[in-house]
Amino acid sequence: MKHRQAPVCPRCDSNEDVKKIAYGRLPSDEPMELALDGYVLGGCCIRPDSPEWYCDACEETFGTRRESWGESLSGSIQ
Repeated sequence: MKHRQAPVCPRCDSNEDVKKIAYGRLPSDEPMELALDGYVLGGCCIRPDSPEWYCDACEETFGTRRESWGESLSGSIQ
């Protein structure tokens, strides 16, 4: 699985400890493979405001999935 380069954490400015959060129902072997590949498991439910990134250094989650789709969180959903 390839993912884009991780952003800098907005809380602690770390650029080495940020991992992509993986969501969804996963087969039994896949969680360990994702963890070894630099992902953090986020559970099976994905909401528009679910965080996209996790910082190991300060445990901050940030960057919503909806923002990564180019939609503002302040706008209304129709």
